[in-house]
Amino acid sequence: MKTYALVLAAGKGTRMKSEIPKCAYPILRKPIIEYIVEKFEKSGIIDEVVVVVGYKKEVFEEILDSRVTFCEQIEQKGTADAVNSARGYLIDKPGVTLIVPGDMPLMTIKLTNKIIKSHIEMGNDLTVVSTVVENPKGYGRIVRNKFNVIQKIVEDRDCNEYQKQIHEINSGVYVVNNEILFSALDRVKTDNIKGEYYLTDIVELLNQERKIGVFTIRDSWQAMGVNDLYQVSQAEKYLRELINKDHMVNGVNIINPDTVTLGHDVKIEPSATILPNSTITGKSIIKAHTIIGPNTEIHNSIIHEGAHIKHSLIYDSEVQEETTIGPFAHLRNHAVIGPRNRIGNFVEVKNSSTGADTKASHLSYIGDAKVGSRVNFGCGSITVNFDGVNKHQTEIGNDVFIGCNVNMVAPLKISDNVFIAAGSTVTKDIPKGSLTIARSKQIDKSNYYSHYIKPKPVDDKVE
Repeated sequence: MKTYALVLAAGKGTRMKSEIPKCAYPILRKPIIEYIVEKFEKSGIIDEVVVVVGYKKEVFEEILDSRVTFCEQIEQKGTADAVNSARGYLIDKPGVTLIVPGDMPLMTIKLTNKIIKSHIEMGNDLTVVSTVVENPKGYGRIVRNKFNVIQKIVEDRDCNEYQKQIHEINSGVYVVNNEILFSALDRVKTDNIKGEYYLTDIVELLNQERKIGVFTIRDSWQAMGVNDLYQVSQAEKYLRELINKDHMVNGVNIINPDTVTLGHDVKIEPSATILPNSTITGKSIIKAHTIIGPNTEIHNSIIHEGAHIKHSLIYDSEVQEETTIGPFAHLRNHAVIGPRNRIGNFVEVKNSSTGADTKASHLSYIGDAKVGSRVNFGCGSITVNFDGVNKHQTEIGNDVFIGCNVNMVAPLKISDNVFIAAGSTVTKDIPKGSLTIARSKQIDKSNYYSHYIKPKPVDDKVE
């Protein structure tokens, strides 16, 4: 028997007040929908994922590409209508379908699998997933009879005074046998305040003829939907706590974890240390014995063994072993920093590589450059890579000493064992073993000061 996951992601999410569709909004730099789909991909029991899209469907198609099957909800006419959008794809497919709102990123793989297995083992035709919350306002209530058996789900706006006191709520998650799903949907009507087709109505419709069970989630935060930017921050808090805990249990030393944000896909080896106010996201990999932070942001980058990154930004780049970065350095656009480098205060490296034991200790820009080993960049030295129209490359060999305030105007090739005098502007290739001085001759004009500034009279009066 095949198991399908049907993700409802067609809504705009007006409460987010964002041009980004709600289910595509990023949490820890990752779209909400991707958390859900990745979980299903890793579940081991879900065979296929179907996503119902509508508003800005192209955003989801770009995020998920060929990983899922897309069905489109043409008009926003309620949750039952959204599920019905998958009729053409699922109606002839035997098995069970897990229906999940596209704004619920917090349910774990373990919980998801447990819900599906419970449905199958209990022989249910429909399983409703509920949870108990302190403040149920805004949620559909689970209405049970005197035998504690579920009778129906009543949306908050349709509740009477008694029903509003119920704290067991509908999570929006269901497991249903495909053979009965669409025949039940055909019987759903719009006799409610909003005039929409509610998926919740299938509970009452099937109550007398099919076996309906309830699976109650103990940790209600796992059933949390994200509807506005405050709830984005709440979801991020829960995710941060879960992710940080997993890393710490695995041997990563996180100092003051409440201030550290680690993305869902980040990999960190045991014995690494993460200092306060650091953020690591994307597909970043942090190797053993590294020290990250404080006040550091790393995205989609690899940091190798023994490196120390402090007060710096690193995007889409790689830092090799025993290298020190920062404070206040910026690596971006596929910078690759070699082993035992020193990239120091206010140094920016963009789309460049360096060899071993190279140093740029302060106030330098290295852009579109290929730099060898044992190169020293003096304070204020830069590669001039942009001519106003195109970017050009600078090649620097091994054992090159670059004095302070040197401008290397690309395209340029500097060979091995070169010395460049401070203050030079280099525009021509430099042969191996040269000393290059490219600056104008110093001219001193005598008595220049006295021509423009008259000396102030000296007051000899003694107080």
